[in-house]
Amino acid sequence: MSEHHAQPARVRLSGELDAETVPRRLRESEDWFEHGEETVIDLSDVERVDSAGVALLLEWVRDAHANNATLSFINAPAQMRAIIDFCALNDVIRLRGAS
Repeated sequence: MSEHHAQPARVRLSGELDAETVPRRLRESEDWFEHGEETVIDLSDVERVDSAGVALLLEWVRDAHANNATLSFINAPAQMRAIIDFCALNDVIRLRGAS
């Protein structure tokens, strides 16, 4: 008997992740993390990010963890990587290259 692995759910974000847009994006993401499932969030089309955007990623990490779901982020823009590096969050927010 072979085990079937479903493809991860992919979410592609675009635009800005900042203090103005984060509350709406948080509401939109309420059901993204299914119990035990894998979600990949593609950040390649994010044009601008601030610390609120990074805080949103932290909230998603917590939500995924609470649902025993796997979460990964790909294609983070340089601005986001810089904030994550500066805040020493690399072990919490795991960024991958393209997938």
